[in-house]
Amino acid sequence: MKSDAKYPVGELIVRFYRKRTASFLVNIYKAGITGSSRDIHRARLDVKKIFAIADLLRIVRPKKEKDPGYEKIFKKLYRASGRIREIQVNQVLITGAEFARYDLLLFSKDLECQEKELTKEFLRVIRKFDEKKLAGLEKRIIREVGKITHRILQHKTNRYIDAKTAISLELLENAEGEDHVHEVRQHIKELSTVLTLIFTIKPSGSLEKVINGLNKSEMMIGDWHDKVILAGSLSAFLEQNPDLSENQLAPARECYTSLAATNKSQIESILLDVRKAIAESML
Repeated sequence: MKSDAKYPVGELIVRFYRKRTASFLVNIYKAGITGSSRDIHRARLDVKKIFAIADLLRIVRPKKEKDPGYEKIFKKLYRASGRIREIQVNQVLITGAEFARYDLLLFSKDLECQEKELTKEFLRVIRKFDEKKLAGLEKRIIREVGKITHRILQHKTNRYIDAKTAISLELLENAEGEDHVHEVRQHIKELSTVLTLIFTIKPSGSLEKVINGLNKSEMMIGDWHDKVILAGSLSAFLEQNPDLSENQLAPARECYTSLAATNKSQIESILLDVRKAIAESML
């Protein structure tokens, strides 16, 4: 892509894409050799950042241009790495002080077995990954971003913030149950990730304030949702191990019962805090 001082935004986006895809390829090939959960997670983080670029392009793309379908290229790999990440978070949580009173050794061993199987699945997905498609996406990006100016970026970003914030606040007002709250988190996360990329291109104090408020909100829901995932994993463990005695299952059952009740009781207070954080960031 030729350097053009008139359209610096487009060139920056292409450079971000090249940097992130290069990092992604290094990490998946490294993970293919090591099988390391750390390398798998790094590749997943790279995919998140590539998705942020894709979301930014959706904001600025002319209506006549079709979405090239980034998710299709990365979907299997992202899902496989996401399941591994959930297990890793579960393992971290159960080794913390909050769960020290429960003897979750059998559950922990079950998580280890799941992680090994999912890692094998992830490595199979890596071997099937088509690197050539990344080059095709780059050509599409170069064509789309050629005439993006700071003015266009700012105008469309403001519209995006207003629309996404309205959706998030409406969901917060009508949030019922764990799945609905997770949907709120997804919208906040998408908005925060895209705005962080935009901030890198064109920093501003007001945008930084919005990002900080969104990150605070996402973290509050995220910490709670990690425990929702853990409760779901405990429930699955209890259902899928009928051969274990009640004494063997008792610690996991007690932990699940307590955790599920706590998660349910915390929803309202978390939603109040999130509404407040979002509202303050928009002032």
